[in-house]
Amino acid sequence: MGCFGRRRRAMYQQYAQDADGMNAGPWGNWKAWACGPGGGGQPSTGPSSGNRAFDEYKAETLRRMEEEQKDFGAFLERLRFAKDKSEFDQFMADRRSRPPAPPAGEQPAA
Repeated sequence: MGCFGRRRRAMYQQYAQDADGMNAGPWGNWKAWACGPGGGGQPSTGPSSGNRAFDEYKAETLRRMEEEQKDFGAFLERLRFAKDKSEFDQFMADRRSRPPAPPAGEQPAA
């Protein structure tokens, strides 16, 4: 193994020896980067503006917008279902109104 391999292995061993867990490998801080400083299930709303009232308003507005987005998605799903159902009902009505096809061996009376 070359010099580069030993250096890389030493770097990873150094990360593994960090007891505080904050620097556990090159990806040790990925959750804070992806999910915000809390690292929880909800993404961060961004850095604080320094105004708590505005930050609360912003968080509430974002929460309300996410809820409206879910409601709108459910509405679209119901709308698609209703359209599909009406198209299917129209197809079945057209099919029922057609005269029955003659058996395969017979000629239609002209």
